Amino acid sequence: MSEENLEMAQTILKQDINAYSTLLRKDNLRYMNVIANRFLENCLIFDDYHLCLPGIFLKDMVNDYHNILNNPEKSKRINSARIIGETFISRIKDYLQDLDEKKLWQEFFKYNKNINNILRDEVDNCYLKNLPFTSKSFKFLLEYLENNKRYLFKINNKILEGILSTMVRIIRNHSFSEKEIKIYIYIKFLNFLYEYLYYENLKDYELDETNLKNDLSHYFDYLKILREDKEVDIIKLDKALWNIIKKWREMYLFYKDVKTSPKGFKESVFVPFDIIKQKYKKNNEYNDE
Repeated sequence: MSEENLEMAQTILKQDINAYSTLLRKDNLRYMNVIANRFLENCLIFDDYHLCLPGIFLKDMVNDYHNILNNPEKSKRINSARIIGETFISRIKDYLQDLDEKKLWQEFFKYNKNINNILRDEVDNCYLKNLPFTSKSFKFLLEYLENNKRYLFKINNKILEGILSTMVRIIRNHSFSEKEIKIYIYIKFLNFLYEYLYYENLKDYELDETNLKNDLSHYFDYLKILREDKEVDIIKLDKALWNIIKKWREMYLFYKDVKTSPKGFKESVFVPFDIIKQKYKKNNEYNDE
């Protein structure tokens, strides 16, 4: 990227971050999510993988504050949670100047360690920190996903959501290393993209399995590398994430939200089978409304 374009990108993306920070102070989760998406869409314009990392982290943070504010006990600690978030956002601003990917991942890890103390439920305190178990569990889940990829081609499957849910539970109960956070983030954003690919390959209330497999193959090739490598190559990971983000935001331009029943702030594009069938019978084709 030219120096001129980088300077423009820094100016625009800092404005997104400042807007996000203002919304955090007001607990405006809906528009925090909008700003995080906007940040990533702006990265699409500048087309440089270095820039998308802050947007990935900003979007992930929305779920944390959603969980805190919607729990009476956790919400009592919202002021502490905001301080944790603001501290990390200040590190994000620094990143736009130095583009030190390794350092920002480390700061994201620290943020997660701190916010996890607030996100843990009372029952979670019954469990002890156990990093070997977390590592073993994540390895199992990735192998399980690899061995059961056929479920990705079934109508109304939720296999990626199930994997993510279990990862979150293990993280909350038993803590985590930097590698587990990186795996979690990769799966999470792959799921965002998968929902659009699922929608695109849904015709006549059936999935085009062959085409969907081709669409997913590149992303799962890297997931295998992520599973097997002892140390995560930050540059490879960030480029792989950018490939997901870029395609995901492009598909948003193609299809917008195409959702039926949003869950929290997640813009789900899964359409229930009975609705698909009714629309097909009525129109003899599936069209998003």
